[in-house]
Amino acid sequence: MKNIYFIILSVIVFIYIVYEVRKKKFSIKESFWWIVAAMIMIVLSVFPYSIDKFAEFLNIDYPPSLLFILCIIFLLFITFRNSKQISEQQQKIIELAQEIAILIEKNK
Repeated sequence: MKNIYFIILSVIVFIYIVYEVRKKKFSIKESFWWIVAAMIMIVLSVFPYSIDKFAEFLNIDYPPSLLFILCIIFLLFITFRNSKQISEQQQKIIELAQEIAILIEKNK
């Protein structure tokens, strides 16, 4: 019964993500991977020994290390996506600033 806290926490995270998407504070496209992570949290909460079986399948001796590696990979993936989006937005800002400067110069 001690897993009930993790199940409740996982469901709360899932509901919060869906709530933010419904309030239009978080786009569906951006929330997809967070929803996947919340679903994985729910599965691992309901079946806590599944990570042990998966680690055994991959020949990893210490199952919690697999969980940490998966979390690190997930966060690196999210960070990479965010960095890519920031770069794209910066390029768009530069282009818009240049277009505005050209329009202001033409109107003088």
